[in-house]
Amino acid sequence: MKTWNRLLALCCALVLLSVGTVAGAEGLYFGSHPAEDVYMTQTIAHTCTLIACTMMLRNYSCQRGSPYLQVTESAVGHYAWTKQYGLSHNFTIGQVSVTCNDDIRNCRDKKAYLINVLQYHKEGVVIYDTGAPHAIWLFGYDEDSDTFYCADTINRTGGRAIPLAESIIAGKTQQDKVNTIDKIWYILESV
Repeated sequence: MKTWNRLLALCCALVLLSVGTVAGAEGLYFGSHPAEDVYMTQTIAHTCTLIACTMMLRNYSCQRGSPYLQVTESAVGHYAWTKQYGLSHNFTIGQVSVTCNDDIRNCRDKKAYLINVLQYHKEGVVIYDTGAPHAIWLFGYDEDSDTFYCADTINRTGGRAIPLAESIIAGKTQQDKVNTIDKIWYILESV
């Protein structure tokens, strides 16, 4: 009986170790995998922040089972857009509030900051480079490939998921592009 118990304990230990090894080998994905019809491209110059924010809000609605196709550029623009200043830093549409944070400007590790933000904001965030100036919607990070995923708003790269390195944000590498980010817009908890 002792031999049987030892053998059973050994088998259980091996199963747990193999499960732990497999689970440990798999990387994490933070953010979301948006539906195809969440993506948009800008049709009017200088509206990249508005389009990126609209995609973020569409994805947020989609994740909650709400009618996300009703979240349109004109609907969001009515509450969030000014011709003089562009996308407002803070606004509310229905029961959803969006705010802008420029603390990322002084962040020591912007990559870690963005990964952390995507853990809490599965709908993604709007990232902005004031030097370009240009905004895109960042919605995912794959730990295995060390890749951020986004949707640009420009026709030649927009309307689909692409690696951040392929966006038109300034820089040659993903890290170069991360380093240029000055601001993010994100959704606060529903009011």
